[in-house]
Amino acid sequence: MLMKSGISLLSAIVLVLSLMLVVPAQASILGDVREQFKVPEFEFSIATLLAIAMISILIFRLASFGFLSFVYTFLTFIDSLFYFIGTFVKKKGKIEKFPKMSIIIPAYNEEVTVASSIKSMLNLNYPDYEVIVIDDGSSDNTFNEASKYLEKGVKVISQKNTGKPGAINTGIKNASGEIVITVDADSKLHPDALTWIARRFSRNPHLGAVAGNVKIDKPTGLLKTLQSLEYTTSINLIRKSQSVLHCVMIVPGAIAALKTKVLHEVGYFPSDTFAEDFDITMKILQAGYHVEYESRAIAFTQAPESIEDFMKQRRRWYRGIPQVLSKYQGMYFNPKYGAAGIFGVPLMWLGVSSYLLNMFLLFILLADTYNFIAHFPSSSHDLYLLTSGMLAYWALTIGISVYAVLIDPMPKIREIIASPLCLFYNVFIDGVGLMALIEELLSIAMRWEKPKREELE
Repeated sequence: MLMKSGISLLSAIVLVLSLMLVVPAQASILGDVREQFKVPEFEFSIATLLAIAMISILIFRLASFGFLSFVYTFLTFIDSLFYFIGTFVKKKGKIEKFPKMSIIIPAYNEEVTVASSIKSMLNLNYPDYEVIVIDDGSSDNTFNEASKYLEKGVKVISQKNTGKPGAINTGIKNASGEIVITVDADSKLHPDALTWIARRFSRNPHLGAVAGNVKIDKPTGLLKTLQSLEYTTSINLIRKSQSVLHCVMIVPGAIAALKTKVLHEVGYFPSDTFAEDFDITMKILQAGYHVEYESRAIAFTQAPESIEDFMKQRRRWYRGIPQVLSKYQGMYFNPKYGAAGIFGVPLMWLGVSSYLLNMFLLFILLADTYNFIAHFPSSSHDLYLLTSGMLAYWALTIGISVYAVLIDPMPKIREIIASPLCLFYNVFIDGVGLMALIEELLSIAMRWEKPKREELE
């Protein structure tokens, strides 16, 4: 409730600022307000100055992510170098212990993809793991498709439909591994994924979970290419930055590694939000454990091909995030929770608010453009200043996108070429996020919907 009240208050502030502060300085109503509250006169409107302040914050945020991701990439390079040197000398690398891992695949009506997903799990370069498929009350042929691999050691459990969190929890209760790996039924793992996850856990005894590197499988077409670029830049770049501070905020469903004893301690996956992966990560961080990112542990997942399926997926994501944040309000700026409380959670809240802030920036830019046309040259300073700030921010956004692609373990020329389009894609994303935020504030009912599937190769 407090979370919704805070967002509603922020919405009201943005609306008032947008309606009042863009009025030309000559307007009597704004002059009266300035005189009453003794606001000093500026060469620029207050709205423009506020917009520039917001842009400065966004630029600093981008630059911070760029710097921290560079630190992560450098440390990862050094670690890979030592690993391969150790492999050459010792033949077994630096990992002295390979903890048993339990791969859990929750599946609901996944007859098209579950067989291909299981096949990829059976071809991993790791000595000790098991595969558990949970058929969560499917009405199609999912159970039969999964059961074809019983002779190869795959465990297949059928249960009444309880939702994805319930299916994962069933898998955890039937797992015998020290580490649980959750993988979506439309995803495949790179053969070396578990090896890199094991290495990450072996280096930090305080680790409770590790987020893998999610890549779009077969990113053909414009929409998939832009999603692939988003995964590389907006999502994975941020996780690299958070990993340096040991506070990755979301372990993705496509490849999440979690210590079994930690899951027993914090109480399994919650089922009361649309973002169970974010929810379980918050529980682990709240319990005092570290959460890191492993860019070399790669999963290939399907992405929505149509705008309709894309919006279904993103609405669920963007409604789930404020739902989870509202459950952990005690972590906000709380040094008890380390970097997660001081940096991680507040930045997630800033991400939720960014849809409103971006709307404000767009409104101010349009208003300053109108004032420039209607009152030239008296209002030209506002437009010049704001345009300069926006161009600098957009240029940095494109630059960071190209940089993120180049430091990725699997850089793609296609993503570099598409980087300038991320500006338009982000506007669309903000629109979907704003719609989802309004729906959440109004408590509009929404059921779990998933995109259409195509067979994995």
